Amino acid sequence: MDKVPDDIKSYMMEAYQLASRWSLPNNRGDHTNSKSIPLKSVAVIGGGTMGRGIAMAFCMAEFETILVELNDQLEITYAREKSFKRLKDSKIEKLRKNLQITTDFQKLQNCDLVGSSKYDVPCYEQVQIVEAVFEEMKLKKELFTKLDGICKTSCIFGTNTSSLDLDDMSSVLQNPTKVVGIHFFNPANLIKMVEVIYGSHTSSEAVATAFEACRAIKKLPILVGNCPAFVFNRLLGVYLNQSQKLMYEYGYLPHQVDKIVTSFGFLMGPLTVADMNGLDVMEKLKSENGWPASDFEKEVWTQKRYGRKRDAINFLLYPMMNEGLLCIEEGIIDHESLIDIMFILGFGWPVATGGPMNFGRQQGIEKVANTLIFWSSLEPENRIYQVAQTLRKVNKKHFSSKL
Repeated sequence: MDKVPDDIKSYMMEAYQLASRWSLPNNRGDHTNSKSIPLKSVAVIGGGTMGRGIAMAFCMAEFETILVELNDQLEITYAREKSFKRLKDSKIEKLRKNLQITTDFQKLQNCDLVGSSKYDVPCYEQVQIVEAVFEEMKLKKELFTKLDGICKTSCIFGTNTSSLDLDDMSSVLQNPTKVVGIHFFNPANLIKMVEVIYGSHTSSEAVATAFEACRAIKKLPILVGNCPAFVFNRLLGVYLNQSQKLMYEYGYLPHQVDKIVTSFGFLMGPLTVADMNGLDVMEKLKSENGWPASDFEKEVWTQKRYGRKRDAINFLLYPMMNEGLLCIEEGIIDHESLIDIMFILGFGWPVATGGPMNFGRQQGIEKVANTLIFWSSLEPENRIYQVAQTLRKVNKKHFSSKL
């Protein structure tokens, strides 16, 4: 942080403080009048990479932690964390002693908070287990239906979904107010940011419980509303789509796109990110939410269309700011700074630029507005260039001042 400008440090601190002052719409409750349920025991359902990280974080924070998983691969994670010098032998022994592994759902009867991992959501039918399922509403609902008949009525259900509709998911419960989205970032035991999502029925008690749980494991929770992909993945999707477009429309090669982004200050380029996450993950997300696949995703780089050059970094990042403004206008998130700190802590955004929204402001809001409206005129059917009203007003005001 030594090289971070003082104004960016202040901006991040203000965002950090703002995140704690959450409120639900329509006077449904806020941070001043809502309390968490007493939290002693936590169950994590699904022991893939994400689930293991979540369970480890809660166990290290002294919660009674149960991991529901058939194939125990915790030792693999322990060995990796030790090799990276992120876990000492003493902490590994503590985890081995205190982190309970089970396949028996009945052991969750007294848990205060139950969460499901988005990567490995097992669905138990008698003694048969189906696991390693990605974002799939059918399995999420089957899982919650089963939990509803086992867990105590005060138990809060947290889902680690990264894109699915909370209202639909909670519709199978007798009390849908107890479902809250708790979207961790991988690796969950390391990344400090968590997206907390409220649906139409989510109670302030459920939100307060999610915030308390996050604070207990030293994470920064940021409250967002329920919409496809929420906030982080909406902006991330725009970023990844634009990076693909640089290739299939403008002739950039993957390493060239990544080089542009790492030169800007990111540790990793967008094509490397997509490769590490797996294109199958994006395919599943788009299929489950009914989103169209890009030409790149359909053909995986089978054609080369060359066109005019653009400022590639602006081409990647201006639409992210626009998407963030759309999220604010739709009431999904309250403030630009919350989006910025989300990407700094959750994605490794170069701190010195202050996040995607602050970067746009630094560039000049008129420049961003003019550029996006021009791109929209070239591709009026492109969802990514659906220009936010905030930018349209800036453009209109700028135009009027020159008359």
